[in-house]
Amino acid sequence: MSEDYAVWDIDQILEAYSQEPELRDGVEAGLTALLVFLEKHQLLTCRVTDAQGKLFKRALMASEISGEGKLLTHGRNNPVQRWLGSKGGKKNPPDMKLLEKALATIRKAQ
Repeated sequence: MSEDYAVWDIDQILEAYSQEPELRDGVEAGLTALLVFLEKHQLLTCRVTDAQGKLFKRALMASEISGEGKLLTHGRNNPVQRWLGSKGGKKNPPDMKLLEKALATIRKAQ
């Protein structure tokens, strides 16, 4: 098995919601907000938005997440998975407070 794999591929995930457009829109908004959040807080090794802030990279590989980013995104019951399942992650626009708090805790501990 390859060590590098797609952690999130927005288009592939959205295929599962093709018959549920209302759910699909919320899932897309949440995943888009997540990738923008990771870039904004320098948790990625690549760009996912263009100069206007529009998402252009819709799939994120494990190798593109920084070491600090992996503290937020990997492991059992990680903050990102908790956020994706939370009410905040399902809002449109998504509420990023849970992720912001988790990142502050990680950075304070380092």
